[in-house]
Amino acid sequence: MSKEASDVVRSPKELLKFRCTGCGNCCKEPLLPLTCADVIRIRESTGDDPMDFVRFVDEDAIDLDGEPEAFALLGQGKRVMILRHQAGGCRYLGEDLRCKIYDSRPLGCRIFPFDPAFDKQGGLRRLKLIQATDCKYELDGGNDPGELRTLHQRYEAATALYQQKIAAWNREQQRRKRQGKRPQSSRRFLSYLGALAKS
Repeated sequence: MSKEASDVVRSPKELLKFRCTGCGNCCKEPLLPLTCADVIRIRESTGDDPMDFVRFVDEDAIDLDGEPEAFALLGQGKRVMILRHQAGGCRYLGEDLRCKIYDSRPLGCRIFPFDPAFDKQGGLRRLKLIQATDCKYELDGGNDPGELRTLHQRYEAATALYQQKIAAWNREQQRRKRQGKRPQSSRRFLSYLGALAKS
């Protein structure tokens, strides 16, 4: 989609016609925050150690200014858990620009690039496309608002649950600091989340 076309204000009805063209740009540039449910799902489907596909970044690496609840207090400071990138993109992006873990991909990937808002009755009130990267989409597809609402609810619920776990973790790390101890490691955080395979 050209710059001029992406600057046009489009209605939710029009944006529901969004169709991904498979350019792979959304898997190359934006950093994707993960929830504990995302990490567990990927680990269970791939058998990969979360320490191999998760990375913890500081506030300078990701734009989450209005979301302090996304930051876990670790030994190296406040960090956000993201899907690791390598060789210019997500570690699960194949050479064919297709996701190698499509069926178990994070909920943030599933809802991208939609940023919806729903009214109390569940009707679509507002719909925007997240402009985190150059997205070469078309508007000749079809997306069901009911499916989008269900996905949005799943994403919001998983995020809220994860943020509750972060809050409890951070309280414990603050208690440790008051006792003169360092906050715990990222591996310990993953263990706390139940994201590491039991040996």
